[in-house]
Amino acid sequence: MKNIIVWYSRLNIYYKLLPFLFLYLIIIIFFSRIGIGDGDEDRYLWFANNLINGFYSPPAPNFDVWNGPGYPFLIAPFMFLKFSLLALRILNGLLLYFSLIISYKTFSIFSSKRSAFVFTVLLGLYFPIFEMLLLIVPECLTWFLISLIGYLLIKTYQQKNTSWKHIILTSLSIALLAMTKVIFGYVIALMILASILIFFIPSLRSSAKKSVFIFLFSLIFCLPWLTYTYSLTNKLFYWTNSGNMSLYTMSTPHENELGDWFDSDYLQQNPNHKVFMDSILSLNPLQRDQAYKEAAIVNIKSNPKKYFSNWMANVGRLLFSYPHSKEQTIQTYYTLIPNMFVVVFIFIALVISIVYYKKLPEALIILFLFIIIYLAGSTIVSAYRRMFYVTMPFWFFFISYVYNNLISIKIKQH
Repeated sequence: MKNIIVWYSRLNIYYKLLPFLFLYLIIIIFFSRIGIGDGDEDRYLWFANNLINGFYSPPAPNFDVWNGPGYPFLIAPFMFLKFSLLALRILNGLLLYFSLIISYKTFSIFSSKRSAFVFTVLLGLYFPIFEMLLLIVPECLTWFLISLIGYLLIKTYQQKNTSWKHIILTSLSIALLAMTKVIFGYVIALMILASILIFFIPSLRSSAKKSVFIFLFSLIFCLPWLTYTYSLTNKLFYWTNSGNMSLYTMSTPHENELGDWFDSDYLQQNPNHKVFMDSILSLNPLQRDQAYKEAAIVNIKSNPKKYFSNWMANVGRLLFSYPHSKEQTIQTYYTLIPNMFVVVFIFIALVISIVYYKKLPEALIILFLFIIIYLAGSTIVSAYRRMFYVTMPFWFFFISYVYNNLISIKIKQH
C-alpha cells in the first residue's frame, strides 16, 4: 500500500487528477437523459445550429440575443460534425477536468504542492457543479474560464514589467467569459472605471495600470458582439434582451412572490402578471424588453421595501437555493449543505484578509473585485444558485491563499 501511495505521489498532475475525469464521465454516461432536457439546452442547441447556418439571431425586429455566443461557438463545430448529444455532455467533463489542472497550477503559486493538491481535490469534489455535467449549458465552460482567468491574472501580476503576452491572453479569456455569460460585459465596464479610480492611489498605480489595460482590451475584444447587437437594435452597449425580464420578475410587488424567475408562459397564466403580459404580447423583442424594464422600475419605486425583501431572498437563493416562491423540494439540500460550509470559510477568509489586507497580492484583490461585482450584479435580477457556484474556483483560490499565507495553526504539545 505504501508503495502505491509513493508511486501515485510521483505522478504528473494530469495523471493524478484522472480519477476526477473518470468520475465526471461515469456521472455523464450513467445519468444523462437520452434526448434534450430543459428549455436552456434547446436554446443553446438552436443558437449553435444558427451559427452552422451562417447567422446567430433572426433579423430585426424579431431578433433573439437571449444568450451570448460563447457556448454556442464552442459546441457548433461538434454539431456540424454530427457528434451526439452525449458527446456534448462529455465535453463538460473535459472542461471541469482541465479546470482542475489549471486550478492546481494556480494553488501552487502561493502554496506547497501538497496543499495545492488538497485544495484541488476539494474543488473537484464540490458536487453542486455535477448537475451541470448532465446538461448542454454553459456553466462548465464558465467554471473553466474563471479558473483560467484566475491563473492568467495572477501570472500577469507576477511579472515585474508589463507583459503584453499575459495581458492579451488574460483579456481574451475575460472577453470569452463575457461572451459566455453576458453579465460579465457589465462587470468589465465597471472594472475599467474601478481601475481608473485605483490609478489615483500612488501605491497601487502600477497594479491599476495593468488592470486598465486588461479590462480595456477585454472590452475591445467584445466589440464584434456589441457591433452585431447594435445592427439588430440600434442601441449601444446592448448585450442581451434577457436581463430586463429577469429584473421584472425580481421586482414583483406581490406578497406571494419572492422575486425568483418565472418564464413567460408561467407569467401569462399567473393572475398577478396576466394583464401586463397581455399588454406586451404583440410587441417585438426590443419593445418587450423596454416594457419589462419600465414595469420593473415602476415596481421598485412604488414598493422599495418589497424589492429589498425580494433582494434578501435573492441572496439566499444565490448562496443556498432557498427560499423560492414555488414549493421547495429535497433537492434544495443538494446545494444548501455544501454551501453552508463554503460560505462560512469564505466569511472567515474575508475577515482575516481585511485584517491583513496589506499582505494580499494585487492579483487576488483584482480578482476579488471582479467576482464581487459579478455577484452583486446577479443579486439585482432574479438569481439562480448556479450563478454563485460557477465562481467556486476563485473562492477556493482565495481561501487557499489565506489558509497558506495569512494564518498559522499550531498544536500544543503536553
